[in-house]
Amino acid sequence: MQKEYVFPHFKKQEDEIKKIKGISRLFAYPKAPHFENGGKKVILDSGAFGLSLQGRKINKNHMEKLDKHYRKYARENTLCIAPDEFLNPMQSMMNIRKWYKNGYYPYVTAVLQCTHKRRIDLDNLKYQAKFYSNFTDEFCFSNNDLTGEMAKMLNVQELFRYMKEELKVKWIHVLGAGWNLEDINNWLDVDYFDSMDSIAYYTSTNGELGGYNAIDNIRSIYKQIKGSDLIV
Repeated sequence: MQKEYVFPHFKKQEDEIKKIKGISRLFAYPKAPHFENGGKKVILDSGAFGLSLQGRKINKNHMEKLDKHYRKYARENTLCIAPDEFLNPMQSMMNIRKWYKNGYYPYVTAVLQCTHKRRIDLDNLKYQAKFYSNFTDEFCFSNNDLTGEMAKMLNVQELFRYMKEELKVKWIHVLGAGWNLEDINNWLDVDYFDSMDSIAYYTSTNGELGGYNAIDNIRSIYKQIKGSDLIV
């Protein structure tokens, strides 16, 4: 199964990155996206993780602004991330109910949350997936500090198999995966998901991703996944 690697927005070199054709991108709210990427996936993130780092949470005011953001920028190839809460699956489920109750943008991508970092409760995650399947067929898995090797040992693939084969989920994206070439390869060994991302392509400048700057790392990652070089 061919997988996409998604490259989050990087302000410092964005003018150079947006010239690269054929890559998928992620833009966290309130950053406006651009679509100079040859029709690949564009993920509009809710900003929930950034808020969690500040000790804040998504509230009604944030939902209203996010609704307008999604309605303005969403296109056919876009995943609009639901207003989740990091490491809080119950609140995330309550948030999506509020979202739809208030008539906000109807095509959002649900986020499966764990309760602790580096722990997996497959039964709870399957319960969340079943719940969200009433709203959407596009999902994110919030990677709670898992490496690809951990994901294999904890049998995350079984969750993805259940979602694809039994719930008929259309797209599964793993948030925050692939921090070096070994980790990318380990995640590639996990079946049934469609795409992954991390900011490592611009934070890792020591050669672990095959390059010493963001542009070279994009080429290296693309070659790792696609088996060929990008043309810039």
